[in-house]
Amino acid sequence: MNRKLLCLVIILTIALIVPFTQFADEGMWLMQDINKLPIAEMRAKGLQLSPEEIYNPNGISLKDAVFKVRIGGGGSGTGSFISSQGLIITNHHVAFDGIASASTTEKNYLDKGYIASSQTEEIPMKGYNITIAREIKNVTQEVLSVVKAEMSPEETQKAIDTKRREIAENATKQNGTLEYEVSEMIVGLKYMLHGYEVIKDIRLVYAPPKSVGFFGGDDDNFLWPRHTGDYSFLRAYVGGDGKPAGYSTGNVPYKPSKFLPISLNGYKEGDFSMILGYPGRTFRLQDSYAIDFQQNVFLPFINDILQTRINLLDEAGKQNPAKQLAYSSERFSLSNALKNFQGSLEGIKRTQLIEKKQAEEDKFKKKIAQDQALQTKYGDLFSKLEKLYVERKANYLRSAIVGGMLNNAGVLRTVSLAVGRALDKEKPEAERSPVFSDARIEQVKKTLPDILKDTDTKLDAKLISLYLNKALDLPEGQKLSFIEQRFAGKQGESRQAAVNDFARQLVEEFSSADNIGKLFSLSASDMRSNGSVTLKFLLETSTEIEKTRKIDQNFFTNLPRLRSLYIDGMSTLKNELSYPDANGTLRFTYGEVKGYKPRDGVHYKYFTTLQGVIEKDTGKEPFDVPESIKQIFASKSYGPYDDAATKDMPVAFMTTNDITGGNSGSPVINGRGEMVGVAFDGNYEGLGSDYGYNEAQSRTICVDIRYVLLLAERMAGATSILKELEIHGKSATASNK
Repeated sequence: MNRKLLCLVIILTIALIVPFTQFADEGMWLMQDINKLPIAEMRAKGLQLSPEEIYNPNGISLKDAVFKVRIGGGGSGTGSFISSQGLIITNHHVAFDGIASASTTEKNYLDKGYIASSQTEEIPMKGYNITIAREIKNVTQEVLSVVKAEMSPEETQKAIDTKRREIAENATKQNGTLEYEVSEMIVGLKYMLHGYEVIKDIRLVYAPPKSVGFFGGDDDNFLWPRHTGDYSFLRAYVGGDGKPAGYSTGNVPYKPSKFLPISLNGYKEGDFSMILGYPGRTFRLQDSYAIDFQQNVFLPFINDILQTRINLLDEAGKQNPAKQLAYSSERFSLSNALKNFQGSLEGIKRTQLIEKKQAEEDKFKKKIAQDQALQTKYGDLFSKLEKLYVERKANYLRSAIVGGMLNNAGVLRTVSLAVGRALDKEKPEAERSPVFSDARIEQVKKTLPDILKDTDTKLDAKLISLYLNKALDLPEGQKLSFIEQRFAGKQGESRQAAVNDFARQLVEEFSSADNIGKLFSLSASDMRSNGSVTLKFLLETSTEIEKTRKIDQNFFTNLPRLRSLYIDGMSTLKNELSYPDANGTLRFTYGEVKGYKPRDGVHYKYFTTLQGVIEKDTGKEPFDVPESIKQIFASKSYGPYDDAATKDMPVAFMTTNDITGGNSGSPVINGRGEMVGVAFDGNYEGLGSDYGYNEAQSRTICVDIRYVLLLAERMAGATSILKELEIHGKSATASNK
């Protein structure tokens, strides 16, 4: 999704870290828990590796071949090494931002694809890096040693956060080659230290055209059957001394300690599959109040915002190819997020998740009522949670509207920073925010020309209008008085005209870097006496922000302690191996190749073929099949890449592996430790699994590695890539010539 909006979503929603119990193939397992899993059952399905070959804290294992891919504009995916020369495979949509940044209207690599004929032609991926987990250590006891019984919730959280930073800083001092962070695995209950090797020079080697990498577009997104070749090849580079370094023509390919071999032997239904990756966030076993908030407040609001933003970008890009290219990455992310959130909302409702949570909580409440010790510990837990969420629901939309308006319009965001600084200077020095430090402000002022150069004022004005209309449509009791007063007495077309006119004023009043730069020298008193419409509005907005901030602060201060108490209490109902919710750290999931039944009378088989690609061809985006693929299909000659059993050319397949956003680009690995595909999507029916796992219908959608190699060889002529790979199975020798 839009990177700024994504940051706002993360801030305004609650990413609560909770454990869940194991059902079927469910589970985003911590690497150190692999040997606690049902290994015998996994072996019966086809696992041939030992737990140590998957994760070895003291040696080389599969985990060293898999890493997080940090995307230039924000967000992340997963990638894996597939050669001794630092060659990487990930999703086309993970590489999308880098490909778009390297493209121009004359050299549009999104539309035409890109293949480097040699390493010297590999293109820098602007802002990209990869982080490889080298150390993982449980530091829970050390973190929680600072917590005292008499501490308030705010003091507890501050002490924990301080200790986490201290542990990470000390680890960095002891080992300067890695970057450390302490991740909260279960709020208030479990913390892990991760040491990452960070490779900063990442380059594009080969990307298929969008007609392959994003075949089906929004129409097919999250839907089965899929026929998308969602893959790209990158390469990691380091300095001549083998250490991470920024981009330089003198850098050399990175030599990974482990890379994945590739299998041409394929799979059949029921075959074992495993995935290592970096899933982003899941929200399983949240309390019923949190799920109710998601279903009835957050998800409907954000879905409406995302759809409107997509419509505005489409409108802006219609008559201007340059703008269309500039907005391509943002639009792609927005549309992907929208469908995800829409599916999540439908999934929560369809599975009656709120009612299920309430039933589980009722069991616990009965248990509490029967035990005096439990009453003492958990007696007021649910009433306190309910009160917090009542306040949250009443305050959230006001906060989200004001925050969205200020964060999504470039000029207004910068001017609001000047206003914020002036107000901050009125506070005692000890209470001032580092956000408004002189160094930070000078840095902002230097970037003003670039901010204005990249700003589309017409689009910004429409975004502001969107949020103003949202504010005016708030229910009674949640109205923003300063916005209500500005448009009092206006309705229908008259109100919309006034809203549009006011939004234009807000983005046009300060139109030069010089004018905006001068604002940073004004005091709050100067601004209050200034006749500027924008400054008056932002001062009014600041008053509202301070009001909602106090309510938000109460929520976020008190929730962690209640959440950890909730987790601790609910776990007394179960006695099974559990795992923390996804939080962007390395996880392992196992499952099998399997189709599913989406609805009555329909059953989806577990794979698709090249014939399906041709059947979807319309000659127009997003179903415009390249001529080279049509010729490959017409020849019916797929070399070593067709399926031995069906004699057909596989394109995509499904597994029961438990993944979520962030797993994009994860390798799909068979029981022998060989890559058979690349995960790129979940199915629509399973989208609600971020909140509650759907055993019957949750599926991971993967591009078959044989389809990737077929197109690399026959469509792109990427023979140099094929020579780097270690290929096992059918005609492997011929493929490695």
